[in-house]
Amino acid sequence: MATRRPPNRKALIRQAAADLFVERGYHNVSMSDVAEALGIGPSALYHHYRNKQDLLLHTVLDGLDQVDARIKAAGTLDEALRSLAEFIAGRPRGLLATWEREARHLDGAQRGVIDTREAEVVADLEPLLRVGRTDLDDADTGLVAAAVLGALGAQTRHRISLSRRKDEQLAYRLATVVATCPLPEHGGARAATGTPEGVGLPVPGLQRPRRDQILTEAIRLFDERGYQSVTVADIGKAAGIVASGVYRHFPGKTDLLVAAVNRGVERMYSSTEEALSQARDPRDALERLLRARITIALDQVHLLGILTNERDQLPEKERTALRRVQRDHRDVWVQTLDAVRPGRDTAELKMIVLAVQGMVYFVVRSGGTDRWPDLRERLVDLGMALLLDD
Repeated sequence: MATRRPPNRKALIRQAAADLFVERGYHNVSMSDVAEALGIGPSALYHHYRNKQDLLLHTVLDGLDQVDARIKAAGTLDEALRSLAEFIAGRPRGLLATWEREARHLDGAQRGVIDTREAEVVADLEPLLRVGRTDLDDADTGLVAAAVLGALGAQTRHRISLSRRKDEQLAYRLATVVATCPLPEHGGARAATGTPEGVGLPVPGLQRPRRDQILTEAIRLFDERGYQSVTVADIGKAAGIVASGVYRHFPGKTDLLVAAVNRGVERMYSSTEEALSQARDPRDALERLLRARITIALDQVHLLGILTNERDQLPEKERTALRRVQRDHRDVWVQTLDAVRPGRDTAELKMIVLAVQGMVYFVVRSGGTDRWPDLRERLVDLGMALLLDD
C-alpha cells in the first residue's frame, strides 16, 4: 500500500532543515541530509523547493510568518506578548536561529525579501504598542517593538531552561517590561551615536597597518556572509590587495577567524575590567557592564557578530576556549546581577542576562543608529529595566 503524503510536508521539511542548519551550519547540510532526516527521498524535496538556498529562504520566512501570525491575531498588546511568550517557550530554536544566523547565506535579492519581511513583523507590533503609550514617538515605538522581539528571540538561542511554564512566564514578563519601559529624554540633541567600524581614525589620512586592514575586512565579510561563504580572495579584494598579499600576514583563512575571535575576546576582557574597576557599587557595575556591551555593539557590531555566530567554525581548541570565555563573561554579569537582586534562581538570572545581551544585538542589527536617535541611552534604559525588574 502506498504511503500517503502528509498534508503538512512542506512545514515538516522546513522544520527539519531549520534544525539541521542550526546544528551543523548551512554549508554543512545537503538536501540529501534534510531528506534523510525526514525519511524521504531527495526528489520529494525538489518537488517543493528548487534548491537548498530556496529552502533556506522559505525556512527563514516561515519563522517570521509564525511570529507575525501571533501578533496579527492579538487584539491587545498583552494578548500579543502572551502569545509570543507561549511560542518562545516551545523552543522553536531552529526556525528563529535560522532567521538570525543562516539568512546571511541568501543572495542579495533574497536578503532583501527577508529584510522587508522582518520590518513588516516589527511594524505589525507597533500599533499594539501605541495604545496607552502616548509618550512614544514613531521612532521610539519602532525601537521598543524591535527590542521586544530581540529580548524574546534571545531565549531561543540558548539551552538554559527552568520549566516550560516558568520559561513562558519569564518570557512574558521580560517582554512586558520592555514594552512598558519609560523612555525619557536624555537632554541635548537626539543625535545618532556610535562609530562604524573602520572609520573615525584620529589623524586624517592615517593608514592603518596592512595586517589590521586585512583583519578588519575579514571580520566584516565573515559576519555579513558567513565564514564559509568568504574566500581569501574576497578578503584581499576588500582590503585592496591580491590574495597572495593576505597570505603574507595570515597563513590561511582559519588563522584570520582565530585572530578575529581573539580581538573580540580582548575587547570583552578589557571592557569588563574597565567597567568593574570604575564601579562604585553593584548597581553601578551592572550599568557599566551594560554600557560596555552597548558600546561594542554600536562600534563593532561585526566583531560581536563573529563571536555570536561563527564559534562553530573554529578549530576545536579555540572553540572550547571561546565557549569558556563567553561563559565566564556571562557569569560576571550574573554574579553582579545577583548582588543587586539577591535570592533569585541562578538559571533565571542567566536567562535575563542573555535576554538583555540578545536585545542589544538584535536592535543594533535591525537598524541601529540609522533608525533610532539617542540609541545608546535608549538601550541603557531598556536594558536596566530588564535587569532590575522585580
